[in-house]
Amino acid sequence: MKPGLWLVLAAGLVLAACGRTPETAKPPLYTAGQATAPDQITFLLPGALTTADIFGPANDWNSARHLVIEYRLPGMRGEPLSPPLDILRAATQVAAYANRYPRARINLLGYSTGAAIAIEAAGRITDSQRVRVVAISSATPFPGAALALARGIVGIAGTALREGTLDRQTVWDEYFITLYLGSGWRQSSEKRAIADAIRRSFEGRINTPGDGRGRSQSASLLAWTLSPEALDSAARITFFHGENDPVFPLPQVRRLAARLNAPVCVLPEDGHMVLLSRPDLMERVKRVIADQASPCG
Repeated sequence: MKPGLWLVLAAGLVLAACGRTPETAKPPLYTAGQATAPDQITFLLPGALTTADIFGPANDWNSARHLVIEYRLPGMRGEPLSPPLDILRAATQVAAYANRYPRARINLLGYSTGAAIAIEAAGRITDSQRVRVVAISSATPFPGAALALARGIVGIAGTALREGTLDRQTVWDEYFITLYLGSGWRQSSEKRAIADAIRRSFEGRINTPGDGRGRSQSASLLAWTLSPEALDSAARITFFHGENDPVFPLPQVRRLAARLNAPVCVLPEDGHMVLLSRPDLMERVKRVIADQASPCG
């Protein structure tokens, strides 16, 4: 890949964020569950370049009284790239589905970009006191994603220089280590050893932002600001965030959480991929949405 293409990607994201996006004919919401009158509905809202698989065991929470709904981003699991993701449209689609079940407890589990969808959806669900939001490695409102894009371009360029290659997959595979372990991992011999294990474990399994996926999944986030509906929501919101997240730094997330009167559970030494680096995290999330534990206990 030519070096200038990274800048073309950045420009493309900015331009896409300013354009209108058409309505999708069918909301990209899917379930394997059979519950027809669920007491509880859990929405799995992944981040860019990921699927609901990122939530691990939550995919198996379906039961006779519990319905699990997967949101699919453009370009993932057979979804078309067009129309691209629009945060507020996605939130409205999730809320419309939830509002079909006015007596059900609603759990919105959002990772990265998906956390923005969860926060916005919560304010559009009737009787929002019945809603629990868990925002993991959450995106932050403008200019959060724009700053993340700038940091990402610098980080990817630095990775390309260190690796001595412009091959997209090679560079992205190596940058994935920074997303996983967080900023500054090369200064730790222990984390360098962990990085070697990560390379072996994820070889051939990492999605790149190429083929239009990055722009289609992330452009809307560049201009996202908290809506009045999100700010007025009575949903119970909890943030889980890596101390060394290189995409959305912890201080930005603390400011977002303060605006939403929500606690931030800090995961020491972790980066952006906390659902991978913390295999036990979903058990904590399950206790939080069931009100069985204090958020950061």
